This record gives sequence, structure tokens and C-alpha cells, in this order.
Amino acid sequence: MKKKYLLVALFVIVGIVGFAGSEYFPETENEIVPEALDSVATRRDLRRSFFDKREILVVYGAKDSALQQQYKNILEELSLKEVTKSWRSAKVSFANVNEVTEESLSSSIVYLVGAVDENPLIKKYLVGTPFQISSSEIQIGAKQVPSNKAILGVCFYPSPADQKVPFSFLTGTSATEVYDLFAEKVSEMGQSFYRQNLEYEVYVNKERLVMGDFNANWGIEGSTFFNFATGTKVLLDTDEFQFIDHQKAIKPSAVAEKEAEVKASKAKIVAFVNGKDVPKITYNFYTCTEEKGLMTGNTDHSTFDTITNSVHTIVNEIYANNHIGRDNALLLHNLIGESNKTIFTLGLPIYFTDTWQMKGYKYWSARLAESENTYSVAELLDNSFLEMESSLIRDCMAGAFTDFLISTWGKERYLKHYKNVSLSSSEMAKLETKWQRYLANLPKAHPKEKKESKKLPYLKGFNFAHEGYSIYNGYGSKKATESLLKQKNMGSNAMAIVPYTGINDINTPTPLHFSDNAGSENDDAVVHAVTMASNMGMYTLLKPQIYVGGSWPGGINMPTDEQWDKFHDYYYRWIRHYAFLAEIHDMDALCLGVEFTKATLSQPDAWRAMIKKTRALYSGQLTYAANWGEEFEKIEFWDDLDFIGLNSYYPLSKKDNPTDEEMSLQFDTVKTKIRKVYDRFKKPIVFTEIGFRSVDTPWKNPHAEADDTINEEAQQRGYEIIFKGIENEPWCQGILWWKFPSYIEYRGEDNNAFTPNNKLAEETIRDWFTK
Repeated sequence: MKKKYLLVALFVIVGIVGFAGSEYFPETENEIVPEALDSVATRRDLRRSFFDKREILVVYGAKDSALQQQYKNILEELSLKEVTKSWRSAKVSFANVNEVTEESLSSSIVYLVGAVDENPLIKKYLVGTPFQISSSEIQIGAKQVPSNKAILGVCFYPSPADQKVPFSFLTGTSATEVYDLFAEKVSEMGQSFYRQNLEYEVYVNKERLVMGDFNANWGIEGSTFFNFATGTKVLLDTDEFQFIDHQKAIKPSAVAEKEAEVKASKAKIVAFVNGKDVPKITYNFYTCTEEKGLMTGNTDHSTFDTITNSVHTIVNEIYANNHIGRDNALLLHNLIGESNKTIFTLGLPIYFTDTWQMKGYKYWSARLAESENTYSVAELLDNSFLEMESSLIRDCMAGAFTDFLISTWGKERYLKHYKNVSLSSSEMAKLETKWQRYLANLPKAHPKEKKESKKLPYLKGFNFAHEGYSIYNGYGSKKATESLLKQKNMGSNAMAIVPYTGINDINTPTPLHFSDNAGSENDDAVVHAVTMASNMGMYTLLKPQIYVGGSWPGGINMPTDEQWDKFHDYYYRWIRHYAFLAEIHDMDALCLGVEFTKATLSQPDAWRAMIKKTRALYSGQLTYAANWGEEFEKIEFWDDLDFIGLNSYYPLSKKDNPTDEEMSLQFDTVKTKIRKVYDRFKKPIVFTEIGFRSVDTPWKNPHAEADDTINEEAQQRGYEIIFKGIENEPWCQGILWWKFPSYIEYRGEDNNAFTPNNKLAEETIRDWFTK
């Protein structure tokens, strides 16, 4: 009974959200299972081995002595680097394949590199894997990919020397092609050169065209096999530009208009810098975040590559009339190079971009200026400071600062300073006065467009959790759209999207990192998911959260007022990034924080100040998600927000086998506490989180980690008690259950996680949400 809705939803989903243009295999391949794996290792086994050692032995093979020396040169340099704090970093040692010992191979995490005929260890290690390489093709399970100098990269496969230890390799039939790609990986990623987006990847001309992950038996998982070798077409090829279309991202009829656009932009920039002609630029156009991410390893809206002199841009409804100037950046890189000041390098391309984030950098800079979210001249010229700041706010300010400098200094002086900016303290002080005057005039010249905030409906939905980190199963993926569609078909009219950052020290203020990896909950992935939800008619709540290693946000407690001020400064610089993102992309509501129990109760004025500044920047509705108990019941600033958020994990019983009546009576006492807050502040209350694991007694301690039990009926009972308890309550404006995954296969069929997906509670939700 519990599977019938899943099958119907999947039938609808496959029809609506098919993987256009790329080859997609929905079944797991079990034809080739590594015979050598008597006891199948897990990914966790391999990762644990890597983290225990944090060392990689690179074994290279090449017949050409010059190529051998090139390998040796870059590996010697790499081997001198010490391991950093990054979990991806590893100490590197190396050996020629003709010199490596069996003892080293058996005791090391090995990375093999070289042409398949020039590194004999590769052929040896390939035995038992689902891969075969010949001069004509690369065989991946039952699939054949024409070789044509293709290169196969595999990251973390069970080693034949020790099944619980990973080995990786990069190989093909062309020795120089393999070396060139390896050298590029080392140049770009340093000690993380071994990393890939997916577990195996096939490159042609350094572009990922075929890729995927393994199944549990280390064969080829058909549902994650992607083949972009077809569907790529050259639409334009002139002396100045080449346009490459991937999977029908742009129509042939739009080529002439696009060519005229880039020609005009190029002419303007070349004339400005008094430049000469530049190398031919290749434009690559992609249909979506997932496609660009899988093919390039980067899910950003638009990026450029100086090595191939190419631009890679997503072209779809999300980014319609949104030109962020990455092609301008590549053009300027060729014409005048980089400045010693980041703000100059970033700002000049945006200066020539009229539709940065649709409305233009001047419009958005005006919003930052009127909300007092700008940077001083000293901050703008501090490269280290800018590294820690929101890229969205930084880039916007860069465009405005460039416009200011050109209007203040004139073009000639600006270009004279560009390569090596050096200003005295008195020059910076004078510039600061003029800069503040410029900022003050922006809101007058570019007034804020009036838009009505969407009325808060009765919310019925989930916290939409980013459970997949492989691009194809995170927020920016087609699987995420499938998951949202399933939620919609269950009766949802809302979703909370949850990008994370993390800290490890709860007593020391530190700058907060912005999610930007391709497989993470980065901005473009968030925007993709929010757009898909909005198109389905869902109310969207952006709910950024902090993961605290070894603790939780409520554990954050600064020892002095000075450190509290520093913490709130760092936090606000992080959360305002999301406020700006939400304003640009018309998200319906923003949650300003989640479960900062000590921070909110001991520092209410700091939160009132953040609310005030955020409201000046963001036009939508604001809330805060308080932890159940003391924080929710004692917060003083609820009156500054549009609605009250409650993360409700109040226990419903201490008993192992309570009756429904007993749990309902206990929830009545919880509702009494909730009603007191409502009566005082007269603000609607939304359960911004509430949920139960599918374990034996989830009502005892709903937020606790799971035990080894699996009990769908117990989880379903918890859902029924809550739904019945909040029905017709005047204070309640909805519920966002914790949680629903970004891909519906998450954790398989039998699991004890919070998600109700594919469990008995799913039917309960459908019944109540569709009433």
C-alpha cells in the first residue's frame, strides 16, 4: 500500500523531468562485479583508510624520457607541500613504475598515472574492475565509449592489494594527453588532484563527457551513468568566436543575435583599453546547473577558463536577461591581465555589464547603500578581507567601485593604476569621502522598485534537505526537481531550503564559509531548486543554517561582549549574503537564524539590529527558527519579525508504549506554551521544523540520534498526533516537517531517518495536506 503513490509519482516525474539529450540508464548493471572482492568493501571503508593515512603514492609510467622528467618535476614540487587543514589535502610521494617496490604498493594508497601501455601497473590493477581500455574504445561495464584519445579517471576503487584501501588512476592511450590532464589537475587542485566529481570520468580534449558512480558491488550503477558525448554541436565558428551548444541550450535562430551581442561588447572593451585583437574565444552553452556541473565540474551560472580561452554559461529561464560578465573577464584577462587588487580585476568586467543579476550592478549597489551594507575603500582594496566576504556583495560593489573610480579619476588614470594599485593613506582618505558621496547618491538615481510581499499562506511542506553531494543528486539536479514534484503531489504548497556552513569552535568567533563547491548547496543550486519550487506554486523559505562540529548552534557561547560582537559581525556578513540572494531572486521569506539559544537570549539587541539591517535589504518576510523550550518561549524580539518560527522537538511521552490519548494530552501542554507566545506577540506561528525518526520510540526524544531499530508505524503515530493537535488552531500558520531529501532514493527503502519518504507517514501527510 505504501508504495503505490511512489510509483504514480515516478511515472509522472519521468514524463516531465526526463534527462534531455544525454544518455541515461535507469537500471543498475550487475554484469561485471569485481571477482577479487571476496568481502565487498564500502565507500566508508575506503574513505576511512584515506583519512587514516592522508598519504598518496603516485606511480607514473612513461616511455619517453622527457615525459618522465616532466612527471618527476611536478611531483617533486607537489611532494614538498605539507598537509593542510583541508580534509582533501594529502601528503604526496612518488615513484617511477619501474622503480616502485611491492612493499610500497601494498602499504600505500596508490594513484596510477600514464598511458595504459606505458604503466604496466594500470593493466594489472584494471583486472577485476568494470573497465577495459583499447586503442579503439574504453569499455565501462556494458557501455562502449570510442577512445579517440579519451582519458579515464577513477577515484577511490578497492585496491587488489587490500580491498579496504582505495586506489585511483588516470589513463588512456595517448601518453601526452594523459600527462597534460594530470598536470592541469595538479595545477588547479594541488594536493587534492586525485578528487573528481563522480567516481569515474571520461575526458575528451580535457572535457568530461562520460561519467558516473559505482554500485554497492563496485560495478557500474546505471542510474548514474551520464553520457554527453552526443548532443554537442558547433553553431558558429569564425575567426573571433566559436559557439558550442550542449544539449540544445540555444536555438540556431538565436546565434546571429548572440554573435552581434558579444561582438559589440568586445568592441567596447577593446576600445576602452586601447587594446589589440585577442585570441578566439569559445562560448559553451548549457541547459542547466546539473549539466554544466557534470561536464565542467563547476555549477556556477557562468565561468571562464584561461587555458582553453573558453566561457561556459548556463542558458535557461532562471538566467534570462542575466549577464554577469565572465566573458568580459576572459577578454580583459587577454588584453590587460590581472590587477594586484582583486576589486579591480573583478570590477572592470562587471562595469561593462548592463544586466548583472538582471537589474544591473548600479541598481543592486543602491540597495546595498540604502541598507548600509557597503564596503569602505580600505576594505575594497584589502584582498584578504574580500576573500572572506560574500561573492555576491563583493562583485556588486566591485562594479560600483569601478564606475566610481573611472568617473572620479578618468579612464587614463584608472588604467594607469590598474596593474599595480598603490595609494597613500591620505589618498585613500580623500577617496573615501568621495566614495561615500557616490554611494549616497545611488538610491536616488536608482530607486527601489515597489513590489508587494507575498501573503503568508498556511504552510504545508518540508525542510528540503540537500542530501546528495554528487551534483546529480543535490539541489541543482533533476533528481531534486523530481523530489519537489513528489512533495507537490503529496499536497505541499511550501518548502524550506537549507544551505549550510560549518564551525568547530563554539567559543571563538570565526568568519563563516560560503558553500561554493560544485556538489554542495551552493548559490546556483539553491536558486535552481527555489525556481523549480516557485514554478510549482510553492512558497519558498530560505533557511540557512550552521553545522557545529561536536555541538549545535545553541552551544555557541562567547566568553566576552567583545567576542559576541565579533561573532555577530561574522554571522551578519554571512546571513546578509543570503538576504541579498533572496532579494535578487524573489524568494518569499528568509529565516534569519536557527537555534542560537544562548546568542538570542543573552544578546537580543544584536539580533534586533540584524533584523533591522536585513529588512532594509530584503523585501520578503522575515522569521527566526527558535529551538523548542526556553529559547522559543523567552525570545524578546518576536515582534520585529513577520512570523514566529518554532523548531519543535518537545517530547510527547516518556513511556515506551503510550496511548495516542496520552501523547495528545502531552501535546496539549506543549500547545499551551505555544499559545502563551502567540498571545503576547500576536504573530502567526509556523513549525519551521518538527519531525520524528522511524524508530521504536521517537516520541521520547524526537531530536535524538537514531538507534538500531526501524519502526515506520511509530513514526506515523507521531505525525498523526501533531496533525490532529494543530488542526484549527488559530495561532498555527503551518508546518514544515523535518525533512525531505533532495533525491527520493536517499537511504533506500528501509531506514530510520527523519524523512517520511516512502514510509507509512507519507500517506498520513498526503491525507492531511490534501484536505
